[in-house]
Amino acid sequence: WETDNTYPDITLLCPLARALGSNVDTLLRFEEQLSSQEVVDKVNAAMETARLEGWEAGQRLLDELLRQYPNSEALKYNAALAQNVYRMLYPEADQELQRQWTARKTELLREVQTTGSREYWESATLMLAQTAAAEGRLDEAENLLKELPEQAIDSTSVRAQIHLRRGEPEEALKVIQKRLHTLVWQVQSCLGAMLFPDVTDTERALEVCRVYQAVDRLFGLGGLYDGLFFEVYVKAGRWEEAADRLERYVDATLRTITAPRSELFSPGVETAERPASSREVRLLLLKGLEKGEEYLPVLQSEKARAALERLRASLDG
Repeated sequence: WETDNTYPDITLLCPLARALGSNVDTLLRFEEQLSSQEVVDKVNAAMETARLEGWEAGQRLLDELLRQYPNSEALKYNAALAQNVYRMLYPEADQELQRQWTARKTELLREVQTTGSREYWESATLMLAQTAAAEGRLDEAENLLKELPEQAIDSTSVRAQIHLRRGEPEEALKVIQKRLHTLVWQVQSCLGAMLFPDVTDTERALEVCRVYQAVDRLFGLGGLYDGLFFEVYVKAGRWEEAADRLERYVDATLRTITAPRSELFSPGVETAERPASSREVRLLLLKGLEKGEEYLPVLQSEKARAALERLRASLDG
């Protein structure tokens, strides 16, 4: 074999695969592994193609990547998320096309879920539950949620103590910062969920917005809370206050920020300078404002129309 005169005995492949805890397909296939950053870069490139050339072009790139790297859970998971990006890029897509995106997302998430890898399994299971709930398959959604582990005890302090006893104070700090970052986002997620569409108590909703704003400012999370105030004022028919918040919200989306607050989260969490919102989010916001009949009274305001023009101009640049 080493002198290119012969090949390994094919009858040994099955015993060899068993001995290695593998299978013949894996032994005979060489597959380059993608790093997490490579996955993100490749999926982002596909999404940029989808934006410029249409979602079909972006999906063709994703399908080719999935063919090249069939065992990459990170790629499958991010390709599933990409199906949501299509909705943002093409909010006017008909229901049949949106069902097609949802079906593809579900297919990819189920593939990730069957691997059992904790890194992506929990997120995939949660997204499958969200999809089932949105489609009215409530029992299925509930059963999926039951598969997720209950985090009854927080081990952060013990993990930090272990690092400290090993003389690794920076690693201890990172453990605490990462956990704090997760908890803060969970708090904001819960506050946002309290503003579900059927809420009619305006003062209570505004108090939730004020708490959300306080958390955002305290931890330096991006400053996009004015969008919540805007929706509450629209629902209450308080058009002038809604126009004020829309103006502030649009301006906030156009900023460059450094988030989250580095004094609290660095070095455990990356705090690089970045745009407050992506182009896709701004496009989705613009489309929603232009097509939502409930926003027409707000857009009678000169300041609201001017904010809309700034938002539109940011997409043309």
